[in-house]
Amino acid sequence: MRVKIGDRIAGCFHPRWLGGPINPEYLTDRLGANLDGMLAQYAVLNEEALVHVPSHLSFEEAATLPCAAVTAWVALTGHLRVTAADTVLTLGSGGVSVFALQFARLLGARVIATTSTAEKAERLKTLGASEVINYTETPDWDTRVRELTDDRGVDCVVEIGGPGTIAMSLKALDVGGHVSLIGSSLSQSGAGLDPLLLTGRGITLGSISVGSRDDFENMNRAIAMHHLHPVIDRTFPFAEAKEAYRHFDGRSHFGKVVITHS
Repeated sequence: MRVKIGDRIAGCFHPRWLGGPINPEYLTDRLGANLDGMLAQYAVLNEEALVHVPSHLSFEEAATLPCAAVTAWVALTGHLRVTAADTVLTLGSGGVSVFALQFARLLGARVIATTSTAEKAERLKTLGASEVINYTETPDWDTRVRELTDDRGVDCVVEIGGPGTIAMSLKALDVGGHVSLIGSSLSQSGAGLDPLLLTGRGITLGSISVGSRDDFENMNRAIAMHHLHPVIDRTFPFAEAKEAYRHFDGRSHFGKVVITHS
């Protein structure tokens, strides 16, 4: 038996993906898609789809882990494992990007981040970003990234921007670098993508579909070992769920938005 009454647990985004490579069968079941999500007072899940959460986290903090955190973890440890010798580029200050910054620093890597305001830039630096580029002031941020890396480029980009940023992310990469594509970040962008950015430089692209139960548990061990705390922008009570979604949709948040049970 994996769990017992009283255990502090979280559900896996892909309930049937327990470990190993992704399989098309695993993608058919997803919490909040074809399966009911977690915006409920009660939920019923298979015990195989549950993981124990680190004991130092509050329930609100633990609620941020199953999707955004696991996605960021796999972006840095999946197709290409980031090491202390690497430089990682993160885009923006949403949930996945902030987790990616925290995990990259946990792995010992240098982080360059982009954001839209001076206030968010300072918060990203507090979390460990070596340099932060304000993309509203520096729209050609890929050039600035190369300047900050002595024209070498970064080793890994956690790409969440989609059609508007993928070409610049590729230009910011070092030879042999890797782009972790989050969600549907390449949708509608193929027609406008210069194929020369993809050839002759040994770069790789990997699409991230959150991760497996094994990934979740490995991430939790790292979180517990380093006593890492997720960044929560705001919490909303259950009765104000609509307001929480409006706040999230406004894209002003830094880190995660959480809806509590009360």
